[in-house]
Amino acid sequence: MKRLLTLLFAFVIGAALSLVAQEPASKDQGAPSDKKVAKAEKKEAKAAEKGKSMSLTGWVKDQDGKTVFVNDKDKQAWNIANPDTVKGHEGHHVKVKAKLNEADHSVNIEKMTMMRKGKQSAEEQKQGGPEAGPDCGRISGRNCT
Repeated sequence: MKRLLTLLFAFVIGAALSLVAQEPASKDQGAPSDKKVAKAEKKEAKAAEKGKSMSLTGWVKDQDGKTVFVNDKDKQAWNIANPDTVKGHEGHHVKVKAKLNEADHSVNIEKMTMMRKGKQSAEEQKQGGPEAGPDCGRISGRNCT
């Protein structure tokens, strides 16, 4: 009987400790990423207000039949005002120089460069293909697909 109670007590203590270990340490750990997002949004708004171009990294994606640019910093999706410049690069991780338009939440891409192969998703790395060339992704009229 003592042995059964000892095992039961050990099980209860072990279960309690494992539950405590799974709780997040504190709410302050999420704050730095929130600050980064707020800083990125403020920088974007300032550049859009002044009509200046800015460099951004993110993903070109198709959402609801539109081609959009999803910014890495704040994960916001921006409609692309000139989708012909990114045609064939849907699903690629790119660096763009673009003018932002806060009014209609769009970007006008002036220059685009594909990120190096290590920055692409695992699926894109497996595909390889002609888009992995060094000049591919630059807006130069070269067809990379």
